[in-house]
Amino acid sequence: MYKKLRLIQSGTFGTVYKAWSTEHNCYVALKITPKYKTSEASIQNEYDVMKVLSSHNSHPNICSMLDFYTDDSYYVMVLEYCECGDLYDFLDIAKSQGTPSSSSLIQIDMQKIIKQLYSAISFAHSLGIAHRDIKPENVLLTINGDVKLADWGHAIQSTKSNDFQIGTDNYRAPETFSSCFDNSCFRRRLDQLQAPLYNTYKADYWSLGATIFYLMFGDCLFRVSKSKKSQHLRNLKEFEKNPFAFIYEKYVVPRLPCGYNDEEDLHMSLQQTRQYFWQDLPDIYDVFHLCKIMVDTLLIVSNAEERSMEAFINQVDFAWNKDTSIDSSFNYQSKINLFWEQWSISAESTPANFQLKNFEKPCLVQESK
Repeated sequence: MYKKLRLIQSGTFGTVYKAWSTEHNCYVALKITPKYKTSEASIQNEYDVMKVLSSHNSHPNICSMLDFYTDDSYYVMVLEYCECGDLYDFLDIAKSQGTPSSSSLIQIDMQKIIKQLYSAISFAHSLGIAHRDIKPENVLLTINGDVKLADWGHAIQSTKSNDFQIGTDNYRAPETFSSCFDNSCFRRRLDQLQAPLYNTYKADYWSLGATIFYLMFGDCLFRVSKSKKSQHLRNLKEFEKNPFAFIYEKYVVPRLPCGYNDEEDLHMSLQQTRQYFWQDLPDIYDVFHLCKIMVDTLLIVSNAEERSMEAFINQVDFAWNKDTSIDSSFNYQSKINLFWEQWSISAESTPANFQLKNFEKPCLVQESK
């Protein structure tokens, strides 16, 4: 029924193969998990989630389950095959082909990816399912450039959870981290019972924002600090205090050469902060604006309930449609003003040789791109 062709990925819990399905007359992905590496309850949960997601109303941006079978030694899940792999590997290739001064020619439609991820997550949430492990590695690319959200092994059919060690650390929401844990199984169970419930949908919103951030900068928003007694997102308090200054200092300034003679030098240097281009983010000011939208709607730390994926997509739609909107005042000069006001916050947040006092706001007047 299935002929294995080549290994796609090998992980801690199993392997994924590209295969040919004589029944479906197409390529498929075989996710093979040895029984000794997982529990029956875990596989049952993933199967139940995939069964719901892969119903007759399956979503075009979710990697569907086509079949499932088991024997004495293995669980085998038959999934849709995506020809171009995942976004993490794709961007890794793009980065390797470019430098800060000469960007890769690889270009992808960011707006399309955002809208398709939004659609996939909204669909899953409408069915009562939270993914809980959204990250570039779990976003697959088809030959047509469409995306499919994959790997629902950590998903849960509940809006509330106190599983604080589920998902991938660099993309997990702050509320999913526990401030106390050790190597004792009893201790971990006790901590989980005492841990407050968090909203799994709102946690997915954060992970979406962290994923998009990686797509823009090729780097994670945070790293995770671990010790025997604690686990937390490094620099989270600094980010919460001033997200704009944090992103500017940690991700923009290191990519900028020191010293500018005039406004045009600044503009050209900002253009060279990326090793690859998104075809619909033509200049760095668009990147900054998208970061601001995410900070305001998805990457909210102190009150997770304020996160809104609906507000995020509405603001994204408005930003991308700004040039066709009669009432829109967000023209090219407005984008520059936004950068100057939101990101060039003070002399302390700029490179050593870059003095804001040397010139006024950039005067790159251009009414449309």
